[in-house]
Amino acid sequence: MAKSISKVVVLMLFASVFNGCATTLDSQGSKSSNANILRVGVTPNYPPMIFKLKGEIKGVEADLAFRLGKALDRQVQFIELGWDKQIQALIEKKIDIIMSGMTITEAREALTRAEDASKFDDVKSPQESFSTVGVIQGTTGEVFVRDHFLKAANIISFQKASEAPYLLKNRRIDLFIHDAPSIAWLVSENEGAVKGLWKPLNSEYLGWGVRREDQELLMKVNSVLNTWKKDGTLKGVLTEWLPYWKDFD
Repeated sequence: MAKSISKVVVLMLFASVFNGCATTLDSQGSKSSNANILRVGVTPNYPPMIFKLKGEIKGVEADLAFRLGKALDRQVQFIELGWDKQIQALIEKKIDIIMSGMTITEAREALTRAEDASKFDDVKSPQESFSTVGVIQGTTGEVFVRDHFLKAANIISFQKASEAPYLLKNRRIDLFIHDAPSIAWLVSENEGAVKGLWKPLNSEYLGWGVRREDQELLMKVNSVLNTWKKDGTLKGVLTEWLPYWKDFD
């Protein structure tokens, strides 16, 4: 991705505590362009940002994609790609825009057992603890923990964020460090058993990727985003999908 990023413009959506996703299904997009179609590159494995529910693509990014298509008077077509193929597909004009939890900088929050939340009463305490910390294997969250947590911390890596509540409940881990949207989603799915520590370990911007040379689309999308920021559309979509948004907004 790094060698091609100079050809891509990342549109800032909002300052937040979000980050992107990993690998998923592959499918081929057509290189042909249709002015009435908005081909949106997605990696639907990251609830609540972008995921599949009963075969349909759902989530924050999906809702925003449909709203963007309506604003541009273009029909939305989702193109499923592995995350590592998104930028190349954009450069090769197989897709028009990346809307899949693409981030400009990293962000992380923590999840713990509800009864243990008081142990971590400030931002520094999770990083200074001697807890067993869970991370998703191969993610930047794992890198963050290994770089910023005490060497004495025991780090356990696993494959899916959905495993974290089980591991917490069974005291296999004491903390789970991952992307803020996932933390909020897991709390809403496991109320009473786990609790989010709504003091972000770092902050970031969420963005969409557009080809640098596609200035017409770039200007139109920026105009739509500016409107959404002013009229509350962005925050409304986030609040709908993230019931705990108010706790870390």
